Amino acid sequence: MISNKPAGFWIRFLADFIDGMLILLLATVIAFLIGDDTFWSSWSSTDETTSQSIANFLYGIIFIIIFTGSKFMGSPGKLTCKIKVVNVDGTQISMLKSIGRYLCYFISALPLGIGFMMAGWNEEKKALHDMICKTRVVYRNE
Repeated sequence: MISNKPAGFWIRFLADFIDGMLILLLATVIAFLIGDDTFWSSWSSTDETTSQSIANFLYGIIFIIIFTGSKFMGSPGKLTCKIKVVNVDGTQISMLKSIGRYLCYFISALPLGIGFMMAGWNEEKKALHDMICKTRVVYRNE
């Protein structure tokens, strides 16, 4: 049985929160390995440190783009929450579409993240980047 139940805003938010915690963990490891002293003193600053920049870049490429475009069909956060990214017909998205979808996150973030919040406002639970890329986020089969 193929699941078509769309994943709503809050489960997607939880998946992104988990990904954020994993990025923080990766940034901490990178800061330790490269001796990024600014990382440890930047908790009260909005400036991004070298370690955070490297972690965001690596996580975005490896765990969001590659994982989503592969048989995993989602980031580690989405895997944990038992949701996946598919084409509108339910098939696996291509690596090229995964890259496009990731780049469209930046459009969803402007202004004020409204493009992400749209997943809670429509029946199909699609965020703006899903609409642009013709993708869906659905629950995995149990």
